[in-house]
Amino acid sequence: MMADNEGRRTPLMNLGVQVSMRVLAFGAAMASLLVMITNREVASVYGIAFEAKYSYSSAFRYLVYAQIAICGATFFTLVWACLAVRRRGLVFALFFFDLLTTITAISAFSAAFAEGYIGKYGNKEAGWLPICHYVHHYCNRVTISLALSFASFVLLFLLTVITASAARNY
Repeated sequence: MMADNEGRRTPLMNLGVQVSMRVLAFGAAMASLLVMITNREVASVYGIAFEAKYSYSSAFRYLVYAQIAICGATFFTLVWACLAVRRRGLVFALFFFDLLTTITAISAFSAAFAEGYIGKYGNKEAGWLPICHYVHHYCNRVTISLALSFASFVLLFLLTVITASAARNY
């Protein structure tokens, strides 16, 4: 005979999944942030030295600021999720914050990805040349930061779906 609650998540099991995913999303966002802000390389092209760092690109600055906001919001919602188990009315607010954080994550990733694509492949129509063969180390670290940022987005998206499902049940 099957147990009555088999196949259904209890609030504490849901909390464990939420806490785990929030910690992972926080870690991925923080790692992406740290990789990006410590990224710097100096190269010489035809005898002219130039420096590549994240703060020279508005898209990369946006990614850094967004990751700071995502880390803060994820920490805030980590505490909020623990409270929402006891007070069911807080679940919709948790869903709302998760949705805003997810939208911020994909927005920042998309902007930085577009900038990274131009850096790697250039844009012949606009006359922008690729720079990654001059600052290879810098571009590799940007790729790592973007991969971590995307991982953070995926985790936040899954959290939003889980929270929406929980909000629907309450």
